[in-house]
Amino acid sequence: MTIEMMLNDPVNSYLIYIPGKNTDVMIGVPHHAPLGVQHLPCESHPTSDENTGIIGYRLSQLLDCPCLIASNYFIDPNKYKSSDYFKKIEEVSPQFLIEIHGHVGQSAHFDIEISSGSLDKSVLSEKFADQLSTEFSRHSSLRNYTISGDFIQIHYKATRSLTINTNQWTAFHIELPYSLRKDENKYLLFCECVKTILVEMLRD
Repeated sequence: MTIEMMLNDPVNSYLIYIPGKNTDVMIGVPHHAPLGVQHLPCESHPTSDENTGIIGYRLSQLLDCPCLIASNYFIDPNKYKSSDYFKKIEEVSPQFLIEIHGHVGQSAHFDIEISSGSLDKSVLSEKFADQLSTEFSRHSSLRNYTISGDFIQIHYKATRSLTINTNQWTAFHIELPYSLRKDENKYLLFCECVKTILVEMLRD
């Protein structure tokens, strides 16, 4: 079964690991389900982040970096250090973790919200958000999306996400709106923008 087939399976649960040469960066996707599948078989996190696995996979291909996707998963894997999801990230031990999430716009204060998990690390997420805004401004289909990494202003702070709230790596929790996640042209451009930012970060 191909990765695409697993990511588009609306029924079965998978933890999908795709290796990559550049282990300084890792892409994590803890709540994927295919487009049209709005619910996960998980009592503590019943709402899915539709299509985030496809986006994470495409981003990892651009960077040739490891990618870990929990698809239709039965636990909330980024909330427990004992989860197979957390342990795999720990095994890879990247310098940067990019975790892709999705929201439906009811609670978010911005179209795209980026958090590194705490007020102390807001300077990191704010810089990432500024860089992403700059990259988005180059594309007519993306430039109208509002973006913030300001821990005080955003709604999705990721304070309970143990993959984000750690000093084992530098983490960015990125919440994407449905309009971007469902549109292949938009999410592929998003991946290119994030690749540009990460290449620069690794160079520094």
